[in-house]
Amino acid sequence: MVITNTIPKRVIYVSRMIDIIMAIVLIAFTMPLFIALWIKITWQYGKCIEHVHIYGINNKIISLYQFTGNSRFKQIPQLLNLLIGDISVLGDRIYFNFEPAPNLIIKSGLMSFYSINEIMGINFEAKNKTMEQACKSVTAYCCALMRSCSIYLLLMFMTNNPKQAVPKISLFGIDLINIKMQELINRIITFAKEPTKTVHQLAFVNADCFNISIHNPHYRQCLQECQQVYADGIGVRITTMWKGVALQDNLNGTDMFPHLCEQLAAQKLPLFLLGGTSGVANDAAINMQKQYPNLIIAGTQDGFYHQENSATHDEIINKINQSGAAVLLVAMGVPTQELWIQKFQSQLNVGVAIGVGGLFDFYSESIKRAPLWVRQLGMEWVYRLIQEPKRMWKRYIIGNPLFLVRAWKELSLIRHGQQFINNKAQRTLLKQEQSIIDFDFNPKKAQARRLRHQTVQQLNRLNKRTLDIIVSSTALILFSPVFVIIALLIRLESPGKVLFSQQRAGKDNQPFILWKFRSMYQDADERLKTLNNEIQGGVIFKMKQDPRITFIGKIIRKTSIDELPQLWNVLKGEMSIVGPRPALPSEVERYNLRHRTRLSIKPGITCIWQVSGRSHIPFERQVDLDTDYIYKQSLLADLWLMIKTIPAVIFSRGAY
Repeated sequence: MVITNTIPKRVIYVSRMIDIIMAIVLIAFTMPLFIALWIKITWQYGKCIEHVHIYGINNKIISLYQFTGNSRFKQIPQLLNLLIGDISVLGDRIYFNFEPAPNLIIKSGLMSFYSINEIMGINFEAKNKTMEQACKSVTAYCCALMRSCSIYLLLMFMTNNPKQAVPKISLFGIDLINIKMQELINRIITFAKEPTKTVHQLAFVNADCFNISIHNPHYRQCLQECQQVYADGIGVRITTMWKGVALQDNLNGTDMFPHLCEQLAAQKLPLFLLGGTSGVANDAAINMQKQYPNLIIAGTQDGFYHQENSATHDEIINKINQSGAAVLLVAMGVPTQELWIQKFQSQLNVGVAIGVGGLFDFYSESIKRAPLWVRQLGMEWVYRLIQEPKRMWKRYIIGNPLFLVRAWKELSLIRHGQQFINNKAQRTLLKQEQSIIDFDFNPKKAQARRLRHQTVQQLNRLNKRTLDIIVSSTALILFSPVFVIIALLIRLESPGKVLFSQQRAGKDNQPFILWKFRSMYQDADERLKTLNNEIQGGVIFKMKQDPRITFIGKIIRKTSIDELPQLWNVLKGEMSIVGPRPALPSEVERYNLRHRTRLSIKPGITCIWQVSGRSHIPFERQVDLDTDYIYKQSLLADLWLMIKTIPAVIFSRGAY
């Protein structure tokens, strides 16, 4: 890979060995295709191989092999160049001999650091910095190689011939400006210099922003009225790739900030920082002035002032206006920052105002930002999740998949010539109108729909049972030490059996024996006659301070550990991981016809109402939620509810 005295020799030897091994493997793997293309191209053009001249180390001219013509696999012969050492698997980008001499210090590569940054939208990051990190040790090089292969595979399987030259991309009815980082900086400088009556409002949006805009019409309207909106994050990048359009650069406030400060310092344009906790904006300003001494900080203000007080708003706006700032960065979080700018847009005298999220936290060094190699993988969100799991889990673990599902649905609508409609009432009305128009009955189509529906139901049942077996068997093995510990604690506190068995109503009201860890005293059934039910509806018995429950019982009930033996019921097929909770026969006797809908599928350990408040929810509402699940159940729905069960158990919502 590298031929320079600045790189450890061990890295040079290992990289060359990897090049040779990969060349031999890939040549052997592609040999049938190589021979077939050789015959075809020779027959078609008369000459199979052509030569392209590129720069090598120390500007040496290298002849690169490729197939004649425009075949999709025309670069396969370059594996021969890889084998003889002309190029490397991972290196610099290819410079043709008609370009200015680049003075390379590493070989050109089949995969380049330049193209990796370009694919992930961080081409504004210094290429030399990436190469230095990758070449400092054998481990760093191997990690860079694996990282590069992962990125190229992502591009291969998740794109649809993306085009780079599209200036604007529409997503969920919001227009995204598709430009490079330098062009963004140039536009901000231009806006900052323009004397206007109204502030130029710019915004950055990621997957979480789109999720918020779906349910927040004010924020959505604000984005649609912004002068320019820019895309940020791997989720939005993947979505645009699905649409066959690639984003040029990943644009966000954190990456933009140092480049903007550099240009503001050069143009002598003042900057005002508004937002963050007390002192954070000021610390960020001090750090940036150390890096750019000519940077003019017009002022700073934290974002935790009394926003309900209009007088306080007036003071802040006067402070900004009197500072003479040309650029205002607002870091109050989404959607507060965008709505704040929109609300006071007419009162501000700055040239441009931008919502920048948690930017000040990073540059004040309150929070450490993900390293470059993590951002190259598009995994900065994982780094943030590890830093603040309690605050970020919902945004990333639930929000990211939800955004991709919504994006896929929008893409499906576009393919069928339909328009994305955000308003639920409008969607319902549109469906009703379509059903009225499509009144012709076709028996063959009806039969096909019925067969398709039955097939889907059978597949759902098969998938559900497969998931139950995998999850229950795995959990029983993993939690076996917990079972032993809980059993010992139960026996130490009170005499009697460790496990409690009780007859419950299964699917179609078929009785089965449900297992739980015993959490009550032996005479619990006798004490029940003297107690009052606290669940509205009177069918299910629950009370917060139940005197029948032991001390250990309170703990295992609160954490839902008492339910773990039911994994055995799931493995046997009597229950499912997700489904309505199994009722007592005495409770079923009091069911009306609507309540009995719960008995149409296997009972489960968790379901919608268990993750929505559990015992705080009245019985009639529990029935509604269970019925809703029964008619909408699917593999994805089950996985979703399993994920939502984790925080519900951790935070013990409604458990007693």
